[in-house]
Amino acid sequence: MKTQAKVVIIGGGAVGVSTLYHLAKAGVTDTLLIEKNELTSGSTWHAAGNIPTYANSWGGMRAGNYAWRLYKDLDKEVDYPITYRHTGAFWPAHTPERMDFFRHLTGISKGLGYEMAMLSPKEMDDMHPYFSSGDSIIGGIYDPYEGDVDPSQLTQALAKGARDLGAQVARFTQVTGISRRSSGEWQVTTDKGDVIADIVINAGGYYGRVVGEMVGQKLPVVTLEHQYLVTEALPELEANPDNFPLVRDPDIMYYLRRERNGLLLGSYGHAGRPAWLDGMPDCFANQLYPDSVDDIAEVLDAALTHVPILGEAGVGRFVNGPIPYSPDGAPLCGPAFGLPNFYHACCFPVGITHSAAAAKTLTEWITEGETEWDMSMWDPRRFDENWATFDYTANRASELYENQYSIPYPHRLWESARPVQTTPLYDTLKSKGAVFGQVAGWERAFWFETDTIKNDSALSFHHECWHDAVATECQAVRDNVGVMDHGGFTRYEVEGPGATDFLNTVFCGAMPSVGRVKLSYMLTPKGKIWSEATIARLDDNKYLLCGPTLADQRDHDWMSQFLPETGVTLRRGSDFDAALMVMGPKSRDVLQPLTTDDLSKANAPWMSVREITIAGAPVIALRVSYVGELGWELHMRNEDLVTVYSAIMEQGADKGMVEFGSYALNAMRLEKGYHGWGADFGIEYTAFDASLDRFVSKKKDSFVGRDAFLAQANQPKDYHFTAFVLDGHGADALSSDPICRDGTPVGYVSSGGTGFRVGKRIALGYLTVPATPGDVFHIEILGQPVRATVASLPFYDPENDQLRG
Repeated sequence: MKTQAKVVIIGGGAVGVSTLYHLAKAGVTDTLLIEKNELTSGSTWHAAGNIPTYANSWGGMRAGNYAWRLYKDLDKEVDYPITYRHTGAFWPAHTPERMDFFRHLTGISKGLGYEMAMLSPKEMDDMHPYFSSGDSIIGGIYDPYEGDVDPSQLTQALAKGARDLGAQVARFTQVTGISRRSSGEWQVTTDKGDVIADIVINAGGYYGRVVGEMVGQKLPVVTLEHQYLVTEALPELEANPDNFPLVRDPDIMYYLRRERNGLLLGSYGHAGRPAWLDGMPDCFANQLYPDSVDDIAEVLDAALTHVPILGEAGVGRFVNGPIPYSPDGAPLCGPAFGLPNFYHACCFPVGITHSAAAAKTLTEWITEGETEWDMSMWDPRRFDENWATFDYTANRASELYENQYSIPYPHRLWESARPVQTTPLYDTLKSKGAVFGQVAGWERAFWFETDTIKNDSALSFHHECWHDAVATECQAVRDNVGVMDHGGFTRYEVEGPGATDFLNTVFCGAMPSVGRVKLSYMLTPKGKIWSEATIARLDDNKYLLCGPTLADQRDHDWMSQFLPETGVTLRRGSDFDAALMVMGPKSRDVLQPLTTDDLSKANAPWMSVREITIAGAPVIALRVSYVGELGWELHMRNEDLVTVYSAIMEQGADKGMVEFGSYALNAMRLEKGYHGWGADFGIEYTAFDASLDRFVSKKKDSFVGRDAFLAQANQPKDYHFTAFVLDGHGADALSSDPICRDGTPVGYVSSGGTGFRVGKRIALGYLTVPATPGDVFHIEILGQPVRATVASLPFYDPENDQLRG
């Protein structure tokens, strides 16, 4: 085993070996993969091996499509035989709501240039010689790209391809410790000796949490049991060697495909069952959990209605193996928080499919410093161990498993393991009818019940009960004043004589003057948009930054890499760790009696910041508004929150004061056309694409991404950020819905909703063609084309008179 390598990968499953192969293909061959047993001996060896491109999102579809395209020719590429079958798949629907969702997915597919399609029951019956739709199935969706692969053969083929290019693999080698040397290199200690590496990748699968603990991180990874059965050989299949589509019935909760001359049937139709709650075994290589026949019996019985041949088959074997889950069901793949050149690549519930995209992503991080696709939804830094504990993860993962095939309605609120992080106002708001959701572990009021509108928990792509309550909240903020408790704000304090130079390097915009606020963006070296922050300058060398809640660790890491050795301190968090938004035309009337500081327009203009006292408590008051009304963000100490809130509510009692929540906040920011991180901007767009180039300083001599930005100024844009007003009433546009011209996709929705102040359905999105206000397109919503007219931004208060009031 070599003692030094540029990259060490820990874990020999599909993810680790695929990463080894991708790195080698990119020219990084000074690599060593360490596996404590045989390759594939974790979750990989027993995986069902299905390769779906069907996914609930744009990113998931791209990941699946990348996988099958890689696997279909891999045997020839590396000269190693693998069993890969391209069969296609269909998903039956038993309810109109499921059909709505399938229509949405075909729209996403259409926008990506893929060929998923809606099917009739007869078309499904005609595709599959052993399937019968019966009376309960009303339609379905077809994934023409799905196939299945032998996971062990696949992994061995990838390993051969990597070895042929110079990569090395150490099997039956146990990693016992990982430490960082003073030089910045990593020392990986094993039972066969030490290895010094520039870069380490934790591809430990369901042991990823154990590997994380070696570097002081408690990753939110829990292992659940997942079971499928394989029947004995059937004479009909022995006589008919032809492939037929995989069937995945989400309403009955099974998937079924051919496995040699038998059938493989897997199920999510039982309660989530976490394993190893008292600690991981030292080794679980090539092992399974005990069979659990009762778990699959009911699903099998329901499947028999549609696949009668199952009743003729005896069970050949059960496979009940470990499957890892995170608190949101997505992998942990990307840089480790606070650990330079250390990456996590573990916790893949769909590991055989997603291993390819994971390897692509990690290779780009290592070779280029940024990724082609926005992979923030997989970034391990979206979780903080202070709230995403093991117990929390186990409870939430169980709920996710039980809802693996549930319709992913856009406003589903997960209930398990809550609350974990609350503000001091939680009980007060709950008593006032707050319906809470969770953002980065924080309980945040999403909307408020009224005397006549109560939460019925009913989910739909169409009208839901909260719409009417949120409309009232938005209109009251427009006409009077509203207050929102915004727990979990991401904050950074930047201080020191070098603070301004540091921030001017990291951000593309010029820094505000003392007492002023600016919105600014961080660009990558390639000129793509990394993130944003509202920057308040409190003194010559003192700044408060507020950014996206879920980007806390991610953005801190990004800024930290540019910190000079002296002259600047970057603090994550703030003593002023609570926030109230007070918004609306009467907000000044509410706040002025509570302070001796002058809040007049002359002394507290739009985009200014003051350190003031409200109700006797020190407050950092930012005269900014994400809702487009006269208003303040008030940042204060947590212990002062109740006092300040109570004073504001008392003062606003005769001014039409309302509480408003996150749904109203989002609806109002849409009306102003404000970009939302993770939706309307990210690393797939330049500032020009996103129409944010006005925030980039043309006068600054140096900032990250400047050269790329200047080059892009003379190039055609890939995308055109565009606003739309939709005709009529009905379901709101959903993220990734295709925007079409003459039936041909020319863009996609990034954010959609109802503007309750303007009384219209509205959407923001990206076009691949230029457009001007008045141009007409169609947005496909749940499969139906809806006329969408290009509009100027903002939709609401276009002159910003309310905002500046």
